[in-house]
Amino acid sequence: MDFPKELIETLRLYNNQLSQDFQKKRIETEEAQKKEKLITNLLEYLNKGWPMHFLTMADQQSDLLKRMKITNPYEIGILEYAYRFSKEETTNIFKRYPNLLEEKCREFRITLDRNSSHPKYSVKNGFFKIEIVEARRVAVLSDYEGKLIELAADIEPVVEALRKEYIRVFDRKFQGIKFLKQLRSNYKIFIQKKHLPDGSSVPIKDIVKLMKKKNKKFRLDEFIADLSSLVEKGPFEIEERTIDFQQTKDTKQGILLIDNSIRGYIGYVVFKEKL
Repeated sequence: MDFPKELIETLRLYNNQLSQDFQKKRIETEEAQKKEKLITNLLEYLNKGWPMHFLTMADQQSDLLKRMKITNPYEIGILEYAYRFSKEETTNIFKRYPNLLEEKCREFRITLDRNSSHPKYSVKNGFFKIEIVEARRVAVLSDYEGKLIELAADIEPVVEALRKEYIRVFDRKFQGIKFLKQLRSNYKIFIQKKHLPDGSSVPIKDIVKLMKKKNKKFRLDEFIADLSSLVEKGPFEIEERTIDFQQTKDTKQGILLIDNSIRGYIGYVVFKEKL
């Protein structure tokens, strides 16, 4: 049985109209969701007193805010006032940044290095570094691994980010025997590969490469923290051999220990036979 062509065409046109209406409402819904999320985040930053986060998000979403200005001019007027206020507050924060940062760090039991000065700060003899880029209103947190995070430079979230990384590196239980075994294991892999006798000097960066290759979760900053603890308090003996470290003047090839800068850069690892 064949249905009338007129009926089929009418239903097809109706279906097209429904599809267009659905697409229009879907776009409107997505737009409304973007607006709701934006305002929610901006309000959260205002409540927390984070003017730089507010400014960053407002700048990133400027096109959306322009569209909102057409349909919600009163509300956008309030946001524009908040934007101007946030810029003024940001200027005031940067004027007091050293004292504010030091106070907040003290709350989290973190001590800034004595040689810290705006816009560059450090912790643990330069292990962690914070650089404030006022032109972009951002803070860049880095350590021996390189850049860790970049975020708007409001004091509280910057110190929270520092504290999170600090805990990750330094609040782990040091497992000296396990760490020494890992060094010894990778040391032996290297000398066997290079056909070197046991007791040879092995570049520490080559051991790091082996450990990183074997463990996807390897973190250089955590390795340096463990190495510093090992040098400071041992254990030093394994398989009838004693671990020893040799210095290097090549800063690119060596590793600077935490709180042990007097030793210079550690460049080589040696497992000496016990006498």
